[in-house]
Amino acid sequence: MYAKVIKYTDYNDVPREETFYFNLNRAELLKMMVTDSDATLDQVFEYFQQTRNSKKLLAMIEDLIKSSFGIKSADGKSFIKKPEYLELFVNSEAYSELLTELLNDADKAADFFVGILPKNLQADVEKFYREHPNATVEEARKIAAEKADAPVLAPA
Repeated sequence: MYAKVIKYTDYNDVPREETFYFNLNRAELLKMMVTDSDATLDQVFEYFQQTRNSKKLLAMIEDLIKSSFGIKSADGKSFIKKPEYLELFVNSEAYSELLTELLNDADKAADFFVGILPKNLQADVEKFYREHPNATVEEARKIAAEKADAPVLAPA
């Protein structure tokens, strides 16, 4: 789960600072990977490496924000994604601030993308990009495939 504190001025000219939550669970991530969604994570990384001004990139980032936005229950047992909650967020200046930040700062965008991933995948993604900081998406796929095919040695 990614908690993002966003400072913005509302439509009554009142400065605000609120924490918003974003999360993709494993089921949602799987669904995104096997559908024709414009927001599969590898496509976002690939487009982000190619250009920061693409209409396609903008659509992908918007799709990721919208797919991952929700309200965390007080007891922490649920992460609720209702269309009416999303509509309120998308029509706020907080959304505008977040979208602008992600489009203009590659490091913050990368933090967001990793942060919305399930916890068990975050460490793997961060480790991979520390070890291969300049890997293209195609190279990343090749390296991941090689690791998947590597024989596992039994303990001696």
